Amino acid sequence: MSEYQHYHFMVDESLTDGQLAEIRALTTRARLTRHSFVNTYTWGDFKGDPQALLESTYDAYLYFANWGTRQVSLRWPDTALPLDVAETYCAGAPATSRAAGGYVLISLESDSEGEAEDFIDLFDHGHDGDMGEQWLPSITRARSHVAEGDLRLLYLAWLLRLQAGELDDNDLEPPVPPGLAELPESLTDLATFLRIDPDLVAAAATGSPRPVPRPSLAAHRAWIATLDPGEKDAVLAQLLHGDDVQPLSGLRRRFQDTCTATAPDPAPRTVAELRAAVSAQRARRIAHEQQQEAEERERVVREAREAQDRRLSDLQHDPETAWQQAGELLTVRGTRHYREVVQLLSDLAALADRDDTMTAFTERYGEFITAHRTKKALLRALRADGPACAALIARTPATD
Repeated sequence: MSEYQHYHFMVDESLTDGQLAEIRALTTRARLTRHSFVNTYTWGDFKGDPQALLESTYDAYLYFANWGTRQVSLRWPDTALPLDVAETYCAGAPATSRAAGGYVLISLESDSEGEAEDFIDLFDHGHDGDMGEQWLPSITRARSHVAEGDLRLLYLAWLLRLQAGELDDNDLEPPVPPGLAELPESLTDLATFLRIDPDLVAAAATGSPRPVPRPSLAAHRAWIATLDPGEKDAVLAQLLHGDDVQPLSGLRRRFQDTCTATAPDPAPRTVAELRAAVSAQRARRIAHEQQQEAEERERVVREAREAQDRRLSDLQHDPETAWQQAGELLTVRGTRHYREVVQLLSDLAALADRDDTMTAFTERYGEFITAHRTKKALLRALRADGPACAALIARTPATD
């Protein structure tokens, strides 16, 4: 494939017939609904301006191409996300913010020439055949969290700037939101899509407070009772009338503001300190992974040894039957029983080694090899994965 480009737009409220007609005029190939727009190109390009569409029509936009470019753009009403808050985190490439038409928009970008697998992995995210279309629905779920006051998405955007080398060592990090060590799937997908280093996220999370417990239903009821009835009626009417979840997100943000205890923010870290923390985090992760791998190898060896001990316990009463069984399996045409034969011979070798009867085993094994010397695939299997005591029987000929 010489070229592949993927465009995906989503919007909360249903588009009107007029809006659909305007977008259809830009492309006849896109799969277009009242809530989404998906198109891919293996030749040519999209005629519209994605950022202009985001300003006028859509709430979320995602793009990727097989040459390594990945983009995510999201918008909120400026009442849900003030521009000054967005600019605290998204103040320069590759994470920018701007205001347009009563909205605040952020645009995030990751560029990498990467390996082919880096592009192919985009299609393994969801169910088979999703053609990479599961990324934006997942990432978009984080928009409501931002509207409720959860700024972890914006902090990840700032980490994207740090990772891209756009910040100076002496620059200070913005406020670290709670719960950075426990990202929901939507933010994990955002970080994965934008290739944000997991070690960077983990190092930054050490400065993140724990999230406050989820409020009880009783606490919500008590707070709602304090609201003006007219205001409650207006919110319910908005929720019933349209698809926009912003009124509900706004209420949740106001509730959080009233019940969240204000604690002094920890001293912000410098970019240099965070980079050093990443190196330490990576070293800890690698050491932990190596320990896990060693423990897994030990577990596999231990379980294999225990399984063999059980087989030897059965085998020791009648080893001759195992020799006969190995010979009978080789009377069946084909190679499908070779693995079983190799296992039987390995167990017989281990039994001989345990019972100090290796001389007799070596003689019998040599006879067995001679009898089946025309079975080249069997001989190769025995040399590769054969008797467990191969070092002790190495002198046994395996004639080709």
